[in-house]
Amino acid sequence: MSKIKGLIAKETATWVEFPDIEGFEIHLRYLTREDLMKVRNKALTYKFNKRTRQREEEVDNEKFLEAYAEKAVAGWKGLKVKHLPVLLPVDISAMDASEEVEYSMEDAIELLKNSTIFDQFVTDTMNDFEQFSVKKGETDTKN
Repeated sequence: MSKIKGLIAKETATWVEFPDIEGFEIHLRYLTREDLMKVRNKALTYKFNKRTRQREEEVDNEKFLEAYAEKAVAGWKGLKVKHLPVLLPVDISAMDASEEVEYSMEDAIELLKNSTIFDQFVTDTMNDFEQFSVKKGETDTKN
């Protein structure tokens, strides 16, 4: 058996602070390449190209973002209505600015779809896999 294969964490998650909003933390699950391929494959649709007479696969972005949000974003805390304009264009004039926006899968999907900043942050964090690694020293300290 491969030495590395035995060390790969089955599921790792971490809380990451969003840099532009003080107190806003996102609970992210690390997705391996295999996980990402499963998410992508769930979002595939097939269409027939009349010109080439071939069946072509196409990624349905809506389905992809839904499956990605479901797998990657496990939750958040500290997001308030007053923070939403930092993430996307919104009209919060009729709302209480100090009200907390509780995590929901639906809202996570909306942020991934409509907030380039949020989407980029999640993607960048996923690519910074070191944040998800558990080192022996950290494990020993916690125990």
